[in-house]
Amino acid sequence: MDANVVLLSIGWALALLLAYTLVRERRSPASTTAWLVLVLAFPFLGALIYLTIGTRKRGGPLRRRLRVPKGFEDAPQRQHSPNGVEAFVSRLGMLPASDNVVRIHPEAGAARRALLEVIDGAQHELHFLIYDFLRDASGREVLTAIERAAARGVAVRMLVDDLGSWSLNDTHLHRLQRRGGRFRRFKPLWLSLTARMANLRNHRKIVVADGVRAWTGGRNIGDAYLADHAEQSRWADLSVTVEGPAAAVLDEIARADWLFATGDNLAVACASAPPAGQPLTQVQVLASGPDQRDDVWHAALLKSLMDARRRIYIATPYFVPDEALLHALSIAARSGVDVRILVPKRSDNIIVDIVAMSYLRELVRHGAHVLRYKNGMLHSKLTLIDDMAVVGSANFDSRSFFLNYESLLFCYDGPVIGELENYYSRLETRSQRGIRSRPAWQEVLAGCARILAPML
Repeated sequence: MDANVVLLSIGWALALLLAYTLVRERRSPASTTAWLVLVLAFPFLGALIYLTIGTRKRGGPLRRRLRVPKGFEDAPQRQHSPNGVEAFVSRLGMLPASDNVVRIHPEAGAARRALLEVIDGAQHELHFLIYDFLRDASGREVLTAIERAAARGVAVRMLVDDLGSWSLNDTHLHRLQRRGGRFRRFKPLWLSLTARMANLRNHRKIVVADGVRAWTGGRNIGDAYLADHAEQSRWADLSVTVEGPAAAVLDEIARADWLFATGDNLAVACASAPPAGQPLTQVQVLASGPDQRDDVWHAALLKSLMDARRRIYIATPYFVPDEALLHALSIAARSGVDVRILVPKRSDNIIVDIVAMSYLRELVRHGAHVLRYKNGMLHSKLTLIDDMAVVGSANFDSRSFFLNYESLLFCYDGPVIGELENYYSRLETRSQRGIRSRPAWQEVLAGCARILAPML
C-alpha cells in the first residue's frame, strides 16, 4: 500500500478518535467547534496540541471545598442591602461577603510600597503567590524583602507559576531558602506536559501576611507593574490591599494552592476583624479554576451582567467573550444599560486584538460604547456593574473563564466603589472613543480568527 495512503488513513483515524473524545467532554459549543476544526483539518498537529494542552478540567477528585477561616463567621458585620449576586456566588461554593478595609493602588509606585508594607509587616506567616515574577530592579527589591521576612523567623511560602515565571531561576532563590523560606513552582512545565495540564496555569496574584492583610489584583512582579517610572513607561494596572476577614479567605486560597503544589496540608487560616475607625467595604472573595466542577467566574459574571439595570463598565487588556457573555452585553446595551468596554488601543497580543475588534464592533452596533486606551498597555482588570465593583486577576477572555486559576474580589458597597469609579474615569480621559471601520478583507480575517477564540 502506498505510504501516503497509510499516513492519510492514520491521520483520519486519529482525527475521528479525537473528535469522539472532544464531543464527550464538558466544553462550550464554541470551544468544541474550535478544537474539531483544528484536529480535523490538521490531524497530527491537532493531536499533538490537544494531547499537550487540551485538558480543561483537572482529572481525579476535585480539590477540597474552600475552608472557612477560624473566626470568619464570628467577625462583626454591618447590616447591608441583600445582593442577588452575593447569594449566587455563595451558592457556587464561595464564602459570604464580609466587612473589610480596602485600598486601591492606581499608580505603580504606590502598589510597590503597599506590597513591601505587607511583606515587611508579616510577623508569623507570609504566603506569596504570583504568576509572573521578573528579574528586574523591582523583582529584586521584592525578593530582598521576602528574604528579610524569612531571616527574622517568618514562615515564608513562595509559590510561582512555572510558565509565567520561567525566567526566575532557582539560583536566584538560594538566599531565600538558606534563610528558611520555602519556594515551589506551580505545575512544573515538564510535568504538566506529561499530564496534559500545561495550559492550566495559576494566574492568581495573592500576597498575605498573617492572614490579616493581603495584597492582590492584576499586577505581577516587575518594573512594568511596580516601578515609579511605570506611568512614564506607558503601562496601566490596578491592585488593592485588603484588611479584614477577606484577607484570611485569600490566605486559604494560597494555602490550598500550596497543598496542591507540595502536598503540605497547612492549618486553617485565622480571620481577624478589620482595623477600627476606618471606612468599610463589603467584600466577597471568588476563586475559580480547573479544579472546580463549575466555571464560577464565568457564571458569576454572567449573572451580574444579566442583573445590570444602570451601567456595565469593563476595563480589560484582552476582550474575548464567549457567546453567552456577548449576548448578555448586547441585550444589556439594547435595554438601555450604559455599556462601556475599555481596552488597550494596541495590546501585547496582536491576534487577540484582531479577534477583540470583531466582538467590539458587534457590541457597538447594539449600542455599547468602546474606549481604546491610547497611553500604552492597559493591564487593569476592573468591572463596575451598577453599585458593585469586581477587581482581581481575571481577564475578560476564555483562558480566565475556563482554564486559569484566578481570584477576584466582589465589592458590594463602601467608599472603594467611588474610588474605582474615579479610576475608571481617569482611564477614559486617556482613551479614544469608538472604532474605525476596516476593509472587508480584515473583517473576514477577524471572523475566521473568532473560530479559534476559545483557545486564546
